[in-house]
Amino acid sequence: MLGIPDHVIWQAYAGMYVDPGAVGIRPHSEAYLRRRTQSALTAWTSAEATAWERGTLHSRGSRVQHWPDSGHYLHEEHPERTVRLIWDRHTGLST
Repeated sequence: MLGIPDHVIWQAYAGMYVDPGAVGIRPHSEAYLRRRTQSALTAWTSAEATAWERGTLHSRGSRVQHWPDSGHYLHEEHPERTVRLIWDRHTGLST
């Protein structure tokens, strides 16, 4: 982050939180996420975020998992579990 020019960071965050219809603002993101037509596979460390995401899913085959024992880098902290989750999703199996 320290090497990224300020204007690049501002543009990224403006689109998420400042601009009209920014998807980082919950009502806007909920409306955006409800329009998804493809299934989604997500994992959250927060029970609240997990419940929120589940409420936005309307595409068949979507899954949200709660990984309370994780930080921000799920794939690094739990590589085998991450691979299994993606593989099972890809092959239609469930964990």
